[in-house]
Amino acid sequence: MNLFNDKDGKFKRLTKIILDIEKQKHILSWAHTTIQSCLWNLEKSPNLEKFDLEMIAKDLRENLNKKEDAQAKIQDLQFGTLKAEMTILKLGSQTHALLRQVEDIKKKAGIDNLWKHEEDKRLNEHFKKHPEDVGTLHITENSMTFDFSKNKK
Repeated sequence: MNLFNDKDGKFKRLTKIILDIEKQKHILSWAHTTIQSCLWNLEKSPNLEKFDLEMIAKDLRENLNKKEDAQAKIQDLQFGTLKAEMTILKLGSQTHALLRQVEDIKKKAGIDNLWKHEEDKRLNEHFKKHPEDVGTLHITENSMTFDFSKNKK
């Protein structure tokens, strides 16, 4: 998705910064969802084995760290990198206003997260060109099986 009318490539870096912010928002959302799932498992299953409790605690710890890292990166990108790039492009210094406009564009296009949208488009194009990376369908007279590829993209 093109955020800007950018025939001369002047906004390429700005677009990349916005996509980086969107990626961190996706990580933040995923970590939050995983934390909620862990808490729900603890609440709904009071008689968990020690192994299960340790796994849930490990997941909680990892995702709390991911959430904290993503929040710090968003702050750095928004108030450091984005603000500097906006100054270079003479767009002012109101990062919130620019990000609000990006949110409006996303809403009109029906997109939840720009980075995820672009990543999905990239993967779809890759799998159209290389369907063997998904797997192989085997059809015989009596059965149909699908072997998933070992390649991770």
